[in-house]
Amino acid sequence: MTNIWLVRHGEAAAAFDQNTDPPLSDLGHEQATRSAEWLSQCVPDGANLLTSPKLRAIQTGEPFAGLRESVLDIDRRFIELPSPGELSERKDWIQRVLKGRWSELPESVHDWQRDIVEAIQGLQSPTVIFSHFLVINTVAAHMSGEDAVLQCLPANGSVHHLRVDGERWHWIERGEMLQTVVN
Repeated sequence: MTNIWLVRHGEAAAAFDQNTDPPLSDLGHEQATRSAEWLSQCVPDGANLLTSPKLRAIQTGEPFAGLRESVLDIDRRFIELPSPGELSERKDWIQRVLKGRWSELPESVHDWQRDIVEAIQGLQSPTVIFSHFLVINTVAAHMSGEDAVLQCLPANGSVHHLRVDGERWHWIERGEMLQTVVN
């Protein structure tokens, strides 16, 4: 049985269609600090710390790594969803993806999902993973068996605790979710 904490990066300083690797905003740094404080209450000493190679994920993990005097290991399997390289195409593309189904996306996305699931399945000790919105949605889809891309709306800096027991995965505690406005 392995405990995993998935942390969505703090708020980025630029939008998805403005920069492919932005740093955290001032609010994002505050969210990273709050996540570190929360994690320090429940994650055992000696836990592995993994991060997406994206700057906003690394910066989100740094406060917790600093508290633990530990190293963040970059793991490319937890990078954000493969997307078009052209910034001008990204906003429309991500809006279509979020409304769709995983099965409708290209093989590169299925490979990316498989890598995430295999990486988590292979973890043998408590691990914190600093990552992205759709990585958390990939985990949620794996657990639910449902095909919709949008499984949940994890807020920036939110922490989601799951337990992997063989082939069985289950949520221990879900982190904060984005709030939607009903018109």
